[in-house]
Amino acid sequence: MKRVYLEITNACNLSCPFCTYKKGNSFLTLEEIEDCLIQIRPFCDYIYLHILGEPLLHPDFEKTLDLLDSYGFKLQLVSNGTLLYKYPDILKHSCLRKLSISLHSISNVDIDNKYFKTIDRLIENNDKVIELRFYDRDNLDDRLKNYLLELEERYGCSDTKRINSYKLKDNLYIYFEKMFRWPYINDPIISKNGTCHGAIDMIAITSKLDVTICCLDPEAHNRIGNLKKDKLKDILESKEYLDYVESFRNHKLISKLCERCGYRLRFR
Repeated sequence: MKRVYLEITNACNLSCPFCTYKKGNSFLTLEEIEDCLIQIRPFCDYIYLHILGEPLLHPDFEKTLDLLDSYGFKLQLVSNGTLLYKYPDILKHSCLRKLSISLHSISNVDIDNKYFKTIDRLIENNDKVIELRFYDRDNLDDRLKNYLLELEERYGCSDTKRINSYKLKDNLYIYFEKMFRWPYINDPIISKNGTCHGAIDMIAITSKLDVTICCLDPEAHNRIGNLKKDKLKDILESKEYLDYVESFRNHKLISKLCERCGYRLRFR
C-alpha cells in the first residue's frame, strides 16, 4: 500500500465552497493516533493527516509528528496554511517529507499579510519539498494572482514532468489542481464501470476510526471496518476489502459512492 490517510480531526477553521461536507468536531486522541500508527506500520510508509479537516488544528499536532517519527513514517502534510505561523520550525521535523499548502483555500476568507509572510519564511531556505497548490490559474482572486506573479518573478519558473506542475527552485513547486466535486451518495450515477487507486494503493481512516477505501469518503460509505472493534490486519484480509481490490482491477464498480465519483475518472 502506498499511503494511508489518517484523519486526526475533521474540524476546520475555514468554510471553503469547494468543500461542501459539513465541518465536524471529532479529534482522535493521541492514544488512538498511536494505536492507528502501530497497526498501519506493517503495511505502509507514507501517512497523510487528513480526509476532511485541518490537521494543524489538532491540539497534539506536534506530539503526532513525534509519534510519526518514532514509528518511522514519512509524512505528506496538506494544510490550508492559515495556522503554519504557530509552527515556524515545522520543516525541521524529520518525519516530514512534503508540505502541500492549499492556497486556493483562502479565496473566500479574509486574511492579512501574515499569511503570505509565513509562507515566504518557510520557502526561503527550505530543505523539504514544498508544493503551493492553486486551482484554475485563470480564475484566481487578485491576492493569489499577485502572489503567484511575485513568486515567479522572484524565482523564475520551469516545467516539470508532472502535468500542471512547475518548479520555482530546488524543493519548491507550484501546482494547478483541477477543480473537482466531492462525491455524494445521492448524486446521479456517472458510471458503473471504472477503476481507482482506492483499496489498491490506499485506504483512509476517519476521525471516528472508520476504515474506508477512499480518501474522498468522510462519511465512510465505503466502510470496511472500524478500528474500535476490528484490527487493521483483519480488515485488510476481509472478503469485503478484497472484493473492492478485485473490482477495481477488473474495472467494475461495486460501490454506490464510486458510481457517483467524478474524481475517479482521472484513473481511466
